[in-house]
Amino acid sequence: MSQTSWEKLLSHVSSAEVLFLLLLPLTFIIFRKIIRPSSKSKHLPPGPKPWPIVGNLLQMGNQPHVSLAEIAKVHGPLISLRLGTQLLVVGSSAEAATEILKTHDRFLSGRHVPQVIPRESHVLRRVALIWCPECMDSWRLLRGLCRAELFSAKAMESNASLREKKVGELMDFLGAREGEVVSIGEVVFSTVFNTISNLLFSNDLAGLEEKGMASGMKSHVQKLTAVLATPNIADFYPIFAGLDPQRLRRKLSELIEGTFARWAIKVKERRNSYVHDSPKRDFLDVFLANGFDDDQINWISAKEQPLLLVPKKKAGTSD
Repeated sequence: MSQTSWEKLLSHVSSAEVLFLLLLPLTFIIFRKIIRPSSKSKHLPPGPKPWPIVGNLLQMGNQPHVSLAEIAKVHGPLISLRLGTQLLVVGSSAEAATEILKTHDRFLSGRHVPQVIPRESHVLRRVALIWCPECMDSWRLLRGLCRAELFSAKAMESNASLREKKVGELMDFLGAREGEVVSIGEVVFSTVFNTISNLLFSNDLAGLEEKGMASGMKSHVQKLTAVLATPNIADFYPIFAGLDPQRLRRKLSELIEGTFARWAIKVKERRNSYVHDSPKRDFLDVFLANGFDDDQINWISAKEQPLLLVPKKKAGTSD
């Protein structure tokens, strides 16, 4: 075809059509990657047949736990589903849970790290507990410390006086305001928050009488947990992870940096005054005694511990 013929042809083609023709092969490759069946599918537990591209996402509904229970009634206690391109295997009976969490725990203890978490895997392996992608030696050490210093029967018993003290402060606060309007949700949140902050730092971080401070902290934690709970298209289609299409990763990064700012001063002050082999007053002393750096302490204290403060809604209340 002569140059003149090409010019005549291109004169009748719009720029949008040219762009479409250029992107068509790329689109085909992406969709082929998304819908291509896995050779391992025949070894998976039974489950509902997935739709192309979306998989079983449309079957999850607004209450996934209810939907999964209904699916289990049809396909049995161990089922598999496709959420976008991701495989989900669900055990919905005590026997299945035992097989997963106890019998085969060594092979099935890998952790899914949501795309919203604003850290790379190699960083999480060093600093994270909840979102560590692998059960490495550092994770086992941290889990052992938490189990021994926070969640063991001995630790719970030794902290009983602290819990009693905080509940006593709450009751005194409410008793002194008999006949007044009090935001129960705010003062209870402050009490729980201060209990956790005392376990970590031996300090209160929210005063019961400081109006607005607890509500501000509560709002901050609610925003953080809301972002974490938002379904993320990048989790279902990791090919879009770098784009962060819902801007959830950026939002969470801003929120956890704000949380970090609340802990950073306490960590710095304690490190400057810490004496090696001194009696351990709280979990921060445990971190320092075991050689944790500031990044590890800040991540665990500021970015994972606040998840313990997820507000619980009760029937008939607004808090």
